[in-house]
Amino acid sequence: MTQLRKLAASKLPCAEADPAAIDRLRVLEAAGHIRVLIPPAHVDCDDRMRQGAAIVFEITAGGWKALSAGAPQVEVRPPSLQRAL
Repeated sequence: MTQLRKLAASKLPCAEADPAAIDRLRVLEAAGHIRVLIPPAHVDCDDRMRQGAAIVFEITAGGWKALSAGAPQVEVRPPSLQRAL
């Protein structure tokens, strides 16, 4: 939920390159909470595995529902419903 809260506070689309964060994005995608593009890992010229940055496009309706159910201390709304400051 922490990763989902961070995404809710971010301007989307956004990129994430940290491998641990990308693993959390995979879980959120599998749960149907986000729409994300995670490029496949590849072997680089130095024979090491590399993972490109993931791009998060949106939080789905299910993701917003999970946020509102799992985060009673903070009301989170989709950006389209927030008032402009």
